[in-house]
Amino acid sequence: MEKIVYIVENSVNGERVDKALTTYCTGYSRTFFQQLMRTNCISLNGVSLKKPSTLVKTGDCLEVTVPPQKLIGTLELPAETMGVSILFEHPDFLIVYKPAGLIMHSPFTHSTAITLVDWLIHSFSELTTVGYHDRPGIVHRLDKDTTGILIVPRNNKAHAHFSMLFQTRLIEKKYLAVVAGHPPVSGTIEYTIGRDNKYKHKMSSTVAGGREATTHYKVLEYFLESSLLELHPITGRTHQIRVHCAAIGHPLLGDTTYGSSHKLITRQALHAFQLSFMYNDLYYSFWHTPATDMQELISTLRVKDSPLTDR
Repeated sequence: MEKIVYIVENSVNGERVDKALTTYCTGYSRTFFQQLMRTNCISLNGVSLKKPSTLVKTGDCLEVTVPPQKLIGTLELPAETMGVSILFEHPDFLIVYKPAGLIMHSPFTHSTAITLVDWLIHSFSELTTVGYHDRPGIVHRLDKDTTGILIVPRNNKAHAHFSMLFQTRLIEKKYLAVVAGHPPVSGTIEYTIGRDNKYKHKMSSTVAGGREATTHYKVLEYFLESSLLELHPITGRTHQIRVHCAAIGHPLLGDTTYGSSHKLITRQALHAFQLSFMYNDLYYSFWHTPATDMQELISTLRVKDSPLTDR
């Protein structure tokens, strides 16, 4: 690991530490330094920093420890499958199940977190040359704690084709979610979505300049204080289902970013259960049941609550 020391100059006196560092390291973003802080790689006057909003003053000593750049697919993986499974193999694409707790690809260049891309490269080495170099084989995403089905192209022709299908909204995606409260039996949510002005890790349905977003839903089952929904997002905005459900007053159970924690599940109750599309004049449709924790959540709510059938 490389260690770099900076003495704060008058020109950045009183600035946030992450902004000050971008002045000295012009090739890196504030997000990069925020990520380094989360891994105890930045100190101010000998004390490890956690808050990017910390202000620096002239004469302060900033020490940055930069981990070696991660090479895609070079991390040693656990002996087990990490919960990833291949549901279908086609010469041109894979259908993959992603478990909760696994990120799609490295969030920044020097991250040492094991990702779905690492697992894919270890299992299918040909993917190293497919698509973008920092996220080979990836044409769409699921959040870290969302489970479900993904398409992974195996060559660049397929990568371009599936990218086009997603862009033109010709791939049908369906999700299951458990939300708080009782929304109407069906509906369409059309709030725009953009990056939250204050909390950059969040998206917002109220921020100016948001992008159009559409989610259709229907209620599959009502519980006493919650509901099981099937959702069909037409667009593919970041956190779309989570933001849209929260926007109509029915956040996902366990979603601590847009709702609150829940005693029956330790993550957002969201599962991508179906993908359907045409490929080379053939229709493909794939399903996968929810993960055990979400199945147990639904079963517990059924037993604990008296289902409501009259709405």
